[in-house]
Amino acid sequence: MQKFKKYIIWVIVVGLVLLAGLFLVRSKNKPVDYKESKVDRGQVEKVIEVDAQVKPEIYADISSELPVLVKDVFVKENEEVVRGQRLFVLDRKSVNAQIAQARLAMEKAELEEKHSRRHWDLLKPEQKMEVKKTTEQSRQKLNEIYAQASKLTVVSPIDGVVVRKNVNPGEVASGIAMKIVDLDSLRVEALIPEVNVGLVRVGDLTEVTLDAYPDKILTGKIISIDATSTVKQNSTYYKAIVKLENLSGVNFLEGMNADADIIAQNREDVLRVNRDFAKKDDKGYFVYVLNPNDKEPVKKYFQAGLVGENFVEVESGLSAGERVVLTKE
Repeated sequence: MQKFKKYIIWVIVVGLVLLAGLFLVRSKNKPVDYKESKVDRGQVEKVIEVDAQVKPEIYADISSELPVLVKDVFVKENEEVVRGQRLFVLDRKSVNAQIAQARLAMEKAELEEKHSRRHWDLLKPEQKMEVKKTTEQSRQKLNEIYAQASKLTVVSPIDGVVVRKNVNPGEVASGIAMKIVDLDSLRVEALIPEVNVGLVRVGDLTEVTLDAYPDKILTGKIISIDATSTVKQNSTYYKAIVKLENLSGVNFLEGMNADADIIAQNREDVLRVNRDFAKKDDKGYFVYVLNPNDKEPVKKYFQAGLVGENFVEVESGLSAGERVVLTKE
């Protein structure tokens, strides 16, 4: 009985060994499932993605030179206005009160200067300068109020639309009271990072997607690039203006945010390889090529041209139709 049990165990062990061997043989003969692509001919694009915003070329920020009460306002937000049209009127009594106050301040400064000149030679140069500066500033302030009094009625300097109104009758007109925009002058301003500005040229095709219309792609061209930089959040940018071509069906408004894809470089009908399959090391770009006679993919270097968003241009080293695969190194 004991011998019989040992025989059974021996048979089971031998059987397991045979099954394991059969599994290994089948595993070796089983083809490897690679993710595969082919070298082909087509287009390679270098696209620069940047933030953009809709801004006007022609606009006017309307403000009062003095913090004066407003008597009447004649326009509303979103109202169209023409050049010379009345926008609002300042309160004359408020202006006259400021004139009286400024005149008193000037007279006081002149009197103090007169007293100072009685012992002028005893004053230090900086003291003399301060006395004269105070008098001059008081006179200038009075002249500014007189100038404001001569134009109590504020008019629009351009044709456009009132996009912002920050003043109402009885309020003090301080800062920007109104903003008027010529809607026909709206364009897209794109901020190009310093590292990419050397790749962008006037005339480059650009695709713009407004946040308000995420499913609509607007096309246009860059018509200008600023020579001076703009600093935003400690990074340097250069402003490029994009003129759009197909605005039908779009309510194009000042201040809209957008994404702009600038096609900085483009190659047509060139040999290319999918960028996911192209790798790079110290020697350059390479792919793994799968040939019928090779058991394993072969690492093959090639001379790369334009490196685009989806494809890498092949200048030499590969041929059209070659099968390339993704594999672990």
